[in-house]
Amino acid sequence: MNKKKILVLGAGMVVKPAVDYFLDKCNYHVTIATRTVSKAQAIIAGRDNTSAVQWDATDFEKLDKLVPQADLVVNFIPPAFQAESTRICIKHKKHMIHTDFTIPEVAAMDEEAKKADVIILNEIGEDPGIDHMGIKMSLDEIKRKGGKVISLDSYGAGLPSFEDNRNPFGYKFSWNPKGLMKSAMASGEYIKEGKIIKATNLFDHFRIVDLEGLGTFETYPNRTCAVYKEPYELDDDVSFYRGLLRFTGWCNTIRKFMKLNLLDYQTINNYENLTYDKFISRLVNSSENGADAIANYFNLDIKDDFINRLRWLGFFEDKQIAINEGSNVDVLVDLMLKKMSYQPHEKDMAMIHDDIIVDFNGKREKWSSTVVVNGIPGGHSAMAQTVSLPVAIAARLILEGKIKLRGSVLPIYPEIYNPVLEELEEFGIKYNHRKRAID
Repeated sequence: MNKKKILVLGAGMVVKPAVDYFLDKCNYHVTIATRTVSKAQAIIAGRDNTSAVQWDATDFEKLDKLVPQADLVVNFIPPAFQAESTRICIKHKKHMIHTDFTIPEVAAMDEEAKKADVIILNEIGEDPGIDHMGIKMSLDEIKRKGGKVISLDSYGAGLPSFEDNRNPFGYKFSWNPKGLMKSAMASGEYIKEGKIIKATNLFDHFRIVDLEGLGTFETYPNRTCAVYKEPYELDDDVSFYRGLLRFTGWCNTIRKFMKLNLLDYQTINNYENLTYDKFISRLVNSSENGADAIANYFNLDIKDDFINRLRWLGFFEDKQIAINEGSNVDVLVDLMLKKMSYQPHEKDMAMIHDDIIVDFNGKREKWSSTVVVNGIPGGHSAMAQTVSLPVAIAARLILEGKIKLRGSVLPIYPEIYNPVLEELEEFGIKYNHRKRAID
């Protein structure tokens, strides 16, 4: 019997659990194609049935040669490269799995994928991914029981575990920090009684939420939600919110970062002979020291929480900036990684939670579902597990012929969500479901 071959694109912080699954459980051959081969080699760790290939995500000519050698391609690279990599997979009639949000060009390849007899499985990570599967399982049950969905609130988060939440930002990085900061500049939306509310600045729309069994958090819109209204089969007058969760204080901090232009990732500057203190003063065109400049700019007390967060990061130090060239966000991320990375003994936490208000012939119920996963000190982070394992399980099911769907699809079908969620429970990734009557 021929050994199945998986091509993994990217070798980032969430890839290893999927590679371990392919090698240890499935005995597949795994090729990791990535810009930095040393990262792939660290994931492979000298195991048999593996290879690491140097590949830049813009080199589609090389990808066109790699794809035919695989039975299935898993994409862990940014959405900017989704369209062309998907076209190449369809051209060579190879299945493909994406973890990130689907771009319109890939959604539009549905018929092409069907003609090629392949599945392009999109958004099957943590959020998006596990959230889709859990929500659609509940929605399908509600439909079978004749209920009408009044509102759906869906939340996702990657945070420090409660016991390891020990810094003034309430955040640590278990994935690409620059990607997180760039996503803060995106826009979003939510739906209130059928009307789409645009959130041009995500952080102007944050609010406090109390989530049963979890605690109190800040939430802000997670990109768009209207695109899921039809796949979820929601009524036109529904209220629908998809949000990210943060510990309190995060959203106003990011709002101030944006006002300082500290999240600018496009303008490249020279930082030679520039100290952090002068850099932060220069952001507000001030000749004062950094702390006074920022306090005066925002009309804050010098002991304000935001001032103290900047001080804790090192922005008021009379010390040469560690990078010679880059964008403002590069300076920020460099300092954050030094102070806000997980130590080997610390755990991150992935959370998914949804609240659905349902009307059953005039009687209302609240259906709540929660997943909480903690990282393993010295092992896989929670974010790596929850992003990577759904991908790996789905890949196996596709290659074994147990997922027969074709086209460009979301993981919202029982054929996908039932077996994937069932096997995730073996890894401790399990939904806790609660239903109660409400007035």
